Amino acid sequence: MNILIPCLLSLHYLLDVSFVKKLSDVYSYKKIMINSFMITFLLLIFLYPKEIIFKISFNYIYLILFSINLLFGLYIWYYAIKNKFNLGQLDGIAIAIYLPLLTIISSFVFKQKLKIINLIGIIILAIGAYLTLL
Repeated sequence: MNILIPCLLSLHYLLDVSFVKKLSDVYSYKKIMINSFMITFLLLIFLYPKEIIFKISFNYIYLILFSINLLFGLYIWYYAIKNKFNLGQLDGIAIAIYLPLLTIISSFVFKQKLKIINLIGIIILAIGAYLTLL
């Protein structure tokens, strides 16, 4: 994996937290979400008008669920920032929970075998994430 992608994702997280912190001092969660998604919607319509799905199928349900999941995740960050949670601890706990689960579930989904060294790595990862909380 190219190191640029994780670095860009880290930049995305930092900008997300910074912008939500600044905006939450001025606007409510609903105003932030409605306006930011409206701006995103207009930008995407302008940039990619041919990508709109007009023929709705069963898979469209996954797009709806994905959208709800985005709103849910953004609300969690907003709530944590507004209530002055330690974001490092919050993310550390999330990493300790979701990375091992994601690794194991994805091995089944993509039909990959987990070796002993992989399981040891998963355990070390969970312990390391937990130790960041101390």
